[in-house]
Amino acid sequence: MREDEVIIRVAGAAGDGVQSAGQIIAKTFSRKGLNVMTYNYYQDIVRGGQSWYQIRASHKKVRSQGDGLDILIALNKDGVERHTNPDINEGGASPLSGLAIFDTAITGYTERKVDYMPLPLVELASKHSSFPLMKNTVAIGAAMAATGVDFETLSSVILDVFGKKGKVSEQNVNAAKEGYDHYLSKHKPIGKKLVFGDKKKYLMGGGEAVGLGAVRGGLKMYIGYPMTPASSTLHYLAAHSKDFGIFVKIPEDEISALNMTIGANYAGARAMTGSSGGGFSLMVEALGLAGMLEIPVVIYESQRPGPSTGLPTKTEQGDLNLVLGASQGDFPRIVLSPRSAEDCISLTSEAMNLAQKYQTPVIIMSDLYLAEHSETVDEINPEFAIDDGDRPRDNAADYRRYLLTKSGISPRAIPGQKGLMHNEDSDEHDERGDVVSDAETDPTKRVSMMEKRMKKLDGYIAEMPQTDTYMLEDAEFVVIQWGSTAGVSEEAIDILRSKGHKVGLIEINRVFPLNPDIEKLCSGKKKVLVAENNFTGQFNRLLKAEFGLKTTLVRKFNGEAFYPNELAGLIEGEIKR
Repeated sequence: MREDEVIIRVAGAAGDGVQSAGQIIAKTFSRKGLNVMTYNYYQDIVRGGQSWYQIRASHKKVRSQGDGLDILIALNKDGVERHTNPDINEGGASPLSGLAIFDTAITGYTERKVDYMPLPLVELASKHSSFPLMKNTVAIGAAMAATGVDFETLSSVILDVFGKKGKVSEQNVNAAKEGYDHYLSKHKPIGKKLVFGDKKKYLMGGGEAVGLGAVRGGLKMYIGYPMTPASSTLHYLAAHSKDFGIFVKIPEDEISALNMTIGANYAGARAMTGSSGGGFSLMVEALGLAGMLEIPVVIYESQRPGPSTGLPTKTEQGDLNLVLGASQGDFPRIVLSPRSAEDCISLTSEAMNLAQKYQTPVIIMSDLYLAEHSETVDEINPEFAIDDGDRPRDNAADYRRYLLTKSGISPRAIPGQKGLMHNEDSDEHDERGDVVSDAETDPTKRVSMMEKRMKKLDGYIAEMPQTDTYMLEDAEFVVIQWGSTAGVSEEAIDILRSKGHKVGLIEINRVFPLNPDIEKLCSGKKKVLVAENNFTGQFNRLLKAEFGLKTTLVRKFNGEAFYPNELAGLIEGEIKR
């Protein structure tokens, strides 16, 4: 842990208000100009169990939930015991080594090398309300006093959060003030050297960022059936549909969702759908339809552990094989996997254009870790150039929807354009769209059409930007990661560098097709390691298939994300092997 950052964890049972309390703390830090990253650990139950919400904040860039723990707000006895016990490892999380705040009614816990601070949370809260969760607000006030945050900032956040609840807003502000003043009357701040700023930062989740990126990319319709962790995007767009001027539809299932999205794009409206792996599995047949008809479509696929319903509230990168092989036969597809909330915005905007330009499915792969954690974004540029690709003019002579072209991209007319009547069929077809698979089977036309479609990927590869790297210039060893593990991988590299290991990182957010420069970036390295959150190393296999690389897999598949020291230790073990 660093002196210029603070890590706070709110722990309790489902229904205790863990997430709400954590989000108030995160918003307060972001309003003070700090960089923030959160981590949401919860169970698939409405009440009980153990949940926690972790917030990491610093004036410096934070790229993961971090290691260590400065302040624990425990809302029940289990929270005190579990998060102060060094023998319990919650998916890689470090136990508390700092200050534990909890109600004085919690007793009988095993004492360890922790600064225990029982406070009369319920007693202080009862001055303003009998509502039991008000004690959480008292604890938040104490924690903010411990970190040196001014009360005015915390008060403004509470008023925003509870603003529509009238008297409840005032009660929560007063409860927070009780905790804030009580702490300072008896204790000093914990000694962190946080550098607050005057400029507020945007705080958003990955799912929200995907939705915002889609709107920035010209989205007009979002059609999705709720399934976590993709639901956060659906919720965000539904809540702001009037603000953005978009139509949001929840159909009867995921099959309908993609079919409706294909129909909307066919009619000329930029439409998108999204789901988790289970819902995406239902979309497979329709995905092939979009591939054959060459209709642009963007699909947001947010992963959680499988198979079947798996672990609904946990994270994994286990759907790559599914996405790459979805639907029968060969057809071009583009797969993107954002690394951060900021990347979610830019890549989703780009995906909207890529689908239109190349007239092919574009799949954005996220996971629960990225979709459901929040992080600060420095700046959001609303400007984005919309590119609809090759659109023919009305009454174009000899219009052929599937014209054989050098690029593989044919002119796409919108239904109703004058003089541009054409066929669209799910069977193989010729340049005009006439079916060639039944009464008139012509192998040469099949070959021409297949080659035409697949040429599109050549054009996309040629336009790819260079693959991003981190600390690679003098590296003897290289780690390759994809998607949401970028931030924690960078921090693991920093840890390894501090130990004298010359390790660099290759960051992949364009998963398929892969950029050919990856092979060159790996050239001459003593060892190439691939870090990913799944059992079989699905991306590792793709790298081997594409480039013939000799790689070593570093993996985690318990449903939780990597932690910096945890990942650094796994990499170091392979380097020394």
